[in-house]
Amino acid sequence: MVRRIISVIALLSIVFLVAPLLIIVGSSFTTTDFVTFPPRGFTLHWYVEAMSAGGFIDALFDSLMIAVATMAGAALIGIPTALGLRMGSTRAQTILRSMVMAPLTLPAIVSGIALLQIYYASGLDAPLVGIVIGHILITVPFFIRTVAAGLESVPNSILEAAESLGASRTRVLFRVLLPSIVPSICAGLAFVFIVSFDEVTMSIFFSNPEIMPLPIRIFTYIEFSVEPVIAAISTILILSAFVLVALLQRVFGIDRAFAK
Repeated sequence: MVRRIISVIALLSIVFLVAPLLIIVGSSFTTTDFVTFPPRGFTLHWYVEAMSAGGFIDALFDSLMIAVATMAGAALIGIPTALGLRMGSTRAQTILRSMVMAPLTLPAIVSGIALLQIYYASGLDAPLVGIVIGHILITVPFFIRTVAAGLESVPNSILEAAESLGASRTRVLFRVLLPSIVPSICAGLAFVFIVSFDEVTMSIFFSNPEIMPLPIRIFTYIEFSVEPVIAAISTILILSAFVLVALLQRVFGIDRAFAK
């Protein structure tokens, strides 16, 4: 009886998670001029429209550029910090862990306002830089936690064995430890990419007509229109995310990043 209840709950959870995606995908094929589900008829018109209307392609490239830059920044900050969590003293680890998680205690809009004040006070006139810094601020704690989890799964005995064979600490770091956590790094970077690509709150503070990430472009578009072109764009993004995760899983086995 208990097993059956658990199975029902698991099934309902899956439906709860997947149903919105199915509605979006189905709505992208409707022949009507507004989002409907179930779709009325079948057409690829909205996919063609998504490729040409409303500056969505430019916004897509803006989002990709921002997400890649955010990944680079998160890696530069996150990997050394995660190593510090692994190799530091217990007290240092506690302090560092608290500092790492501190940005998550504030709503993104509060962090955005604070960052905006710093941005204007510095006299910086580069919206792209502001967006990337904001995205790094909210994604790097998750990246650090993912990489730190991978580091914790590496047995000390492996590192001690390498040192006993004459390897220096630098060699152990680059030839033993870092290669062992590649799946965790890839999982963290994938998470950073997805969160950055979908981020709205931080982006809205710095966006302008020249730099407008795709989520902001979609948000402004639906203020004036509910055409299924938005569903078509969303479907493309959903499929792209699935392909990205599948490729990472096949090449690096990112599920091992969360094995412990």
